[in-house]
Amino acid sequence: MDINRIDRLCNWLRNLGNRPNALNFPVSNSDVVKIHEEIVWIVKDIESGQPLFGNRLLEIKDRLFNEYIVNRNTRVIYINPFALGQAIGVLDILKEQNTNIQEDWWSLIHPDIKRVSKKLYVDGSYANAACDAFIEVNDRVKKLFHKKRPDDKVPDGDAAMKTVFSLNAPLIEFGDRTTESGANTQKGFMEMLAGAMSALRNPKAHANIEVEKGDAMRRLMFASMLMYKIDEAVIYSGIRE
Repeated sequence: MDINRIDRLCNWLRNLGNRPNALNFPVSNSDVVKIHEEIVWIVKDIESGQPLFGNRLLEIKDRLFNEYIVNRNTRVIYINPFALGQAIGVLDILKEQNTNIQEDWWSLIHPDIKRVSKKLYVDGSYANAACDAFIEVNDRVKKLFHKKRPDDKVPDGDAAMKTVFSLNAPLIEFGDRTTESGANTQKGFMEMLAGAMSALRNPKAHANIEVEKGDAMRRLMFASMLMYKIDEAVIYSGIRE
């Protein structure tokens, strides 16, 4: 659901209704066409998740404006105040529901990822939101390296992950590596972290790749999972950040 688009249309309709003498003030044909197009776009966007609201908007769309023929060459279009109020009401409900859903998402996201990525994501900068999430993971691991080896040059990206979380000589452990399960956990998360740095840290650098809204949220969830796992490793290894 494109909340920004819904919000823009809602504000547009409110502005039409708030004009002085709005009921007697004609609406341009171009505005009518564009508003109808926006409603149709939103209906298609929500049809899988909110079909009842989509059908309601389509029904309201056909009543939103009243056309009057003045003469053979002149016609005027006025807003229907009742349909206008209904349209704004439906759009407000959609915005509120979307806000609640997004807040549920963000409650699952690691605080550090939320801090760097939420505003970008909400503003529609999905690639930047995803990119900054993995940059934050990278920066944290580099700081951990520096804390353990303050005199050494700090590696970056996948090299940092493979050094800090090395299977054979890690600076930080996820658990007891003397057990098969612990060794597998160390190896698995080291590889996931290294792979994330190579494949996901900078999606904008890959030609012809755009990050859509849903994909961006999945990446944020993955980055968040990695951050929470690093939290566990830091505690297990007795490190104070």
